[in-house]
Amino acid sequence: MPCRARRLLWTTRRTVVDLFRTVEVGHRALDYHLERHNVLMSNVAHVDTPGYRPVDLKRVEEGGFEAALGVAMAKTSEGHLSGPEGAAAPVRGTTFEDLAAGAGRDGNYVSLDREASKVAANHIRYDVVSAIASAELKQLVFAANDGRG
Repeated sequence: MPCRARRLLWTTRRTVVDLFRTVEVGHRALDYHLERHNVLMSNVAHVDTPGYRPVDLKRVEEGGFEAALGVAMAKTSEGHLSGPEGAAAPVRGTTFEDLAAGAGRDGNYVSLDREASKVAANHIRYDVVSAIASAELKQLVFAANDGRG
């Protein structure tokens, strides 16, 4: 295979992979917001449970610059920046106790107003990510149909 053809094939493969990168990021974001919704609704369900301490989900995205910007940091030594090569780590959430509302007389830290506010904000973020992912998929369908919709 001539060098030019090999380069074109590599560029085509890279472009196809890049097309789906944004869809994958949206998929992971939707998964995170769905899981956070479940955690927050669990807090609401325990509003009358004595001694309950509410939890929240903090997004932890591994990969840093490379995952967010699609660029890699340069290593100055082999021991620096070690980790699995080429592996895009999934977005994970870690739970933490959210005791900001303060305890009631029964030791319950759940504030219904605070939890409802967090659920509403999370729902809005989910809707925005969903709209973006839907638009990305529509663009892929448009491109796959050679611009005929």
